[in-house]
Amino acid sequence: YAQADRDYTTAISMTANEVNPFWLRAALIKFQLGDPQSALDLIKRVAVRFPEAPEVRAAYAVLLSAGGDAVAAQRKFLEIPDRARLKYVDTAYL
Repeated sequence: YAQADRDYTTAISMTANEVNPFWLRAALIKFQLGDPQSALDLIKRVAVRFPEAPEVRAAYAVLLSAGGDAVAAQRKFLEIPDRARLKYVDTAYL
């Protein structure tokens, strides 16, 4: 994960003025490496740029939950449309 984090950080620094979808993966890598604040900072920027994307909402909910805010996490998770949300509770899909 450390090399992926360095690669994503480099890529983000080259495109810092324009949020790209790969920033979501970069945020999840930061979370995996134990840097939840940096992950949340990236997710917030991605959520502003792609507010309707179910993947963004699901990742945001995970980070909120991991940060101890279960109510906000549930609220964010429930923003995902019903059909899309079903995927995130299907263990075969996950």
